[in-house]
Amino acid sequence: MTSQLIKGPTPWQRRIIRAMILIGAGCMMFFLYSLLRRSVVGYKPLYFLLISTFVFTLFKIIFEWYHYWSIKVPELPNTSKNYSVDIFTTFCAGEPYDMIVDTLTAIQAITYPHKTFLCDEADDAYLKGVCEKLGIVHITRQVKIDAKAGNINNALRSSSGELCVILDPDHRPQPNMLDPIVGHFDDLGVGFVQIVQAYHNQNTGWVAKGASQQTYQFYGPMMMCMNSYGTVQAIGANCTFRRSALDSIGGHAAGLAEDMHTAMQLHAKGWRSVYVPAVVTHGLVPATMSAYFKQQLKWSRGVFELMLTSYIKLFNKFDLRQKLHYGLMPLFYMSGFVFLFNFLIPIVSLLASVYPLKMDFSQFVIISTPFITSVILVRHYVQRWVMDEQERGFHVIGGLLLIGTWWVFITGFIYTLIRKNVPYIPTPKDLSEEKNLKINLPNVIVLVLSVSAIWYGLINDRNPFTFLMAGMAGLNCLFMTFMILAAEQFKLRRIARKLTYLNGLQALIKELKGRFWIFRRKLYSGVRSLSLMLTVLTICVCIYFSMDNTGTAYDYPLYNKQYELANGYPLDVKTKLNEAVPAASLAIRSLNPNAFLSTKGVIYSKGSFWYKNTYPLTKKIILKDINEVRNAGINTIKIYGPNVYDNSILEAARTNSIKVHYSFWMPDPKTFLTESDKWTDLSSAILETVEKLKDSQEITSWNIGNYPFQLLDKYYSGSDLVKARSLYVAWLKQLVQKIKTSDPRRTITVDALSCTSLTATVTLFHQQIPAINAFGLILPNSASVQILNKVLDVPYFFSSAYPTVFENGQYPAGGIFYANWQDQEAASTVAFDGLKDKWGRIKPFFASISRIWKGHVPDHDVPAIKILRPAVTTDIGSKLTYAALIFRQNKWDLTKPEEKGLTFDWYMVRTDQWGNALSMKKIGSGTKTEVTIPSDHQYFRLYLVAFNDKNNSTSDLTTLNTPLIN
Repeated sequence: MTSQLIKGPTPWQRRIIRAMILIGAGCMMFFLYSLLRRSVVGYKPLYFLLISTFVFTLFKIIFEWYHYWSIKVPELPNTSKNYSVDIFTTFCAGEPYDMIVDTLTAIQAITYPHKTFLCDEADDAYLKGVCEKLGIVHITRQVKIDAKAGNINNALRSSSGELCVILDPDHRPQPNMLDPIVGHFDDLGVGFVQIVQAYHNQNTGWVAKGASQQTYQFYGPMMMCMNSYGTVQAIGANCTFRRSALDSIGGHAAGLAEDMHTAMQLHAKGWRSVYVPAVVTHGLVPATMSAYFKQQLKWSRGVFELMLTSYIKLFNKFDLRQKLHYGLMPLFYMSGFVFLFNFLIPIVSLLASVYPLKMDFSQFVIISTPFITSVILVRHYVQRWVMDEQERGFHVIGGLLLIGTWWVFITGFIYTLIRKNVPYIPTPKDLSEEKNLKINLPNVIVLVLSVSAIWYGLINDRNPFTFLMAGMAGLNCLFMTFMILAAEQFKLRRIARKLTYLNGLQALIKELKGRFWIFRRKLYSGVRSLSLMLTVLTICVCIYFSMDNTGTAYDYPLYNKQYELANGYPLDVKTKLNEAVPAASLAIRSLNPNAFLSTKGVIYSKGSFWYKNTYPLTKKIILKDINEVRNAGINTIKIYGPNVYDNSILEAARTNSIKVHYSFWMPDPKTFLTESDKWTDLSSAILETVEKLKDSQEITSWNIGNYPFQLLDKYYSGSDLVKARSLYVAWLKQLVQKIKTSDPRRTITVDALSCTSLTATVTLFHQQIPAINAFGLILPNSASVQILNKVLDVPYFFSSAYPTVFENGQYPAGGIFYANWQDQEAASTVAFDGLKDKWGRIKPFFASISRIWKGHVPDHDVPAIKILRPAVTTDIGSKLTYAALIFRQNKWDLTKPEEKGLTFDWYMVRTDQWGNALSMKKIGSGTKTEVTIPSDHQYFRLYLVAFNDKNNSTSDLTTLNTPLIN
């Protein structure tokens, strides 16, 4: 390290810092706004705990950024005045002789004229001799009050220097120590000058390294910024005071945090302070866990004491920035409670199967990434102004050590409240043996609780949200394990030295660490150079994914293709398939299927696309749903897999004697010819799942879902189309045969879309792949039902049908799976095809279907509703009023302002160009609502839901404009 002053930021660098902070503040506000929405509130106790930790962290980051806004390095003044200087250091019984002797020798080597005082609390005879030999004034006292402050004040009464330097006994000064300091006292308003505290033992071990890392940002850019705010703080060691300033407050202020207390008193008296970023001393940082904990307990107890006493008394004497500084600085030690909450949240979540947020994982990533990126890049950019190259980086060990000190901070706070004193004991400087398990007991308890919660949570309810919470608890386990290992590091080193076969491994690790150090120095340098650009780029990427985050949603059953079908494709398919395959003999017949006649089914797709689902799906919810399925008279569910929820769904089905139709969703065939490896991998995944689940008795059949064969002509034509169809049939045939070989007991079904190519498709499959036991017909709308007015000469059932496709409520007695159990909303998809709405309320046709199937769903008693649109043009920016119509007494009628027993909620639904619902936002309640017409109103729909207190609902979905009729 060097005593050369670091240069302050240039005007351009200062603009970059401020731009990054402003961008980061915007990202922070967006992150907080997203988390404070009522719609994301999960289990309230955990939610409020989580929000409290976020809010505290945000304030902590704001405080840090506040201290990066105006980084300033004072000019080194030239002075011709010679000040009389007294240098004080202290000694307490038990401190190492060699340490204090080295320090005293180094003090005497300082070139600036000075007088040295040793404030010896032990009145040590050996040190008296050392002082006499070195020409140092030895001072002791009989009445030992006010700890270190009292010791210094006792010496002040025997000294007369204009400037007083306070050095800790472990800080060895360089000969030029006073050169960058004394000139600042030419300004008569300056009360003290603080310089950097640097350490020469920071590589002793993890504790020393971590404790050092916690100071790098503070002694670098943060203290430099305090120069601009007039809040430079005395840090106990390496601080030079004007004697008259100390005299004005009655000497060094007492307390466990005597340095901060002294600075508060001096600032309250109007004295100014200066920070000089020069490394002119090197001290000892705590190297053992017990020493570190003792130091942190002393500081936290002392700082909390100042917050509750001196800060209140001196508040009106501080200027605004000093009020902020001394009011917020102690909150650092409140982080102990925040870390405790962070430990408790995943533990409680795993044990109780409750979750703090109702937010899909992908959305959380999008809202948090810009903020996290800003925090990281701002911190890395301002590391231009730390003291040394090795002080740059992520400071991981310092962060881990801070987290593991949570209980010490809490203890300091509790001691303050109950007025329990902590003795002022100098921080131990040696590496003596310790009983580390006892001092780490709180961390051991957190470790045991976290491991237990992980074990119980994963055994009890394996779902993605449990995995997420288990991951958080696992991180906490790693943090606690680090604290235990760090406390025992020196013992482990001694053991390792005895194991000679580890020498080669240790040498290799040392070499790799050296190479990695060089690599990350280059990486950090590049990141600092491009910080602003990287911040903006990250935000742009997140905005892009937030606006167009459908991703692969169209490849999953949650994507509701009925909207695409209703808009013309593929009911008017251009295929010539009917001409290529001989048609079966056709005859008029009823719409009742001829296979799976006893199946009264519903598609249960809640587990699909989990990382974009707003609501956590837990084992409790699945059990509740399947129990309601059975109560409704439904005897079979259709699920899509493989899925992380398979075990929970199959267990719930087994418990309720519900059969399972297990389906594999086929992706869109756009790249069928060009990416054949994907289809090979898909086939392997299907066969692996069949082999894994074939012993599950509740599974009654395997299903190949979706209709990629009928979509091939959307992407191919001519010879390519012929080739694609031929290859697909061959691929499907091989897959079906392998499934039969693996599980010959169960039936295999294949889905097909009810459209003009239906007959030719199922006939071809039936002829080419006789192992297919039946075909599942997909009925997306009433037009698809009309296709079935003619007989199919193959076994078939309805694999997916929305109740409204059957006119006049003529629901089949069996052989059908209704499109979905419940409406769903994910990050990029909204589906309205459920028997229940998104909130779990019963839709009108659910009761009718249940009655046919001898179920026990109560009769639906909410009348039909419609949205009455205004008979005006939907001009962009205009405000239009929409009203609810209700069907009563066999006619449509306007609703009253207050409809007894009914609640009306209005939602704006965003769609894509084909009318597929992408997102939904509540815009009002009541029988009327006012809508400001957006610029792209053709991509919006108005959704009205009416419901009562009996858990019944009905709805209407319409465009914003009233269609023109010629």
